[in-house]
Amino acid sequence: MSFKNYFEFNKKERNGILLLSFILMITIVYYNSMHLFQEKTETDFSEFESLIPVVEEKLDENKKDSLFSFNPNTLDDKGWVLLGLSQKQLSIFRNYQKSGVVFYNKEDLKKCFAISEEFINKVSDFITFPKKEISSKKEFKKEEIKKKNNVLIMVDLNSADSIGLISISGIGPFYAKQIIKYRNDLGGFFSYSQFSEIWGLDKLNIKMFSRQTYIDSTKVQKINLNATEVKALWNHPYLNYKQANSIVNYRSQHGNFKEITDIQKIVLIDSQLFRKIAPYLKIHD
Repeated sequence: MSFKNYFEFNKKERNGILLLSFILMITIVYYNSMHLFQEKTETDFSEFESLIPVVEEKLDENKKDSLFSFNPNTLDDKGWVLLGLSQKQLSIFRNYQKSGVVFYNKEDLKKCFAISEEFINKVSDFITFPKKEISSKKEFKKEEIKKKNNVLIMVDLNSADSIGLISISGIGPFYAKQIIKYRNDLGGFFSYSQFSEIWGLDKLNIKMFSRQTYIDSTKVQKINLNATEVKALWNHPYLNYKQANSIVNYRSQHGNFKEITDIQKIVLIDSQLFRKIAPYLKIHD
């Protein structure tokens, strides 16, 4: 059969094709022009728009219902997130808390820049602050603590407890806590210059401070260079991990240190660091 035979139709077939084509054409014209015969109607949204304020008010009520009473000093991370604090704000807030601050009122909260005034206004009705307790330590006048039989009592900064420290002019409970914490981290003080390293005491009047105190350097706890491992060295505020690790590695390669000054042979221990760390080192028990 030739290719031409596929395009040859009898009269009946041609009539069928013409009818089908006509129907197809009518259908196309109808669907493309039917919109011209439809009556335009505008949808009335007024009822819907009138409901928007009601819905928003309901959302606000639900938002208020999600709030709860809390103490900002003890609220956990999950609670702060539920109140609307972002992870970044929460991180800043926790770092601020590590300084030892206690929130007794809204003004205390505002001092942490992670907490906005808008946030405080939103939750103000739900915040419960602790009451300031008047410590029996404060009932004594500083003069009564500092003097006994009219003799001025000098405070040893390497052994004084918090009561002894708050007897010093310019030192309150918060700074007393900071001093004791840093003293424990260091192993004791050997110089008044170290107090500028404590958060909040960088502007301390050292001259006045030294008139009321003294430093018993014999109480400094020392680290044995020939027996201490990396972790104990790394825990000291003056050494980072690489420096602590280099000390232990040097000892492993060259044997025990014969003098404390031998650590200056280590590249990571410069003269400035050596002067700071040397009072806390020893080579034998």
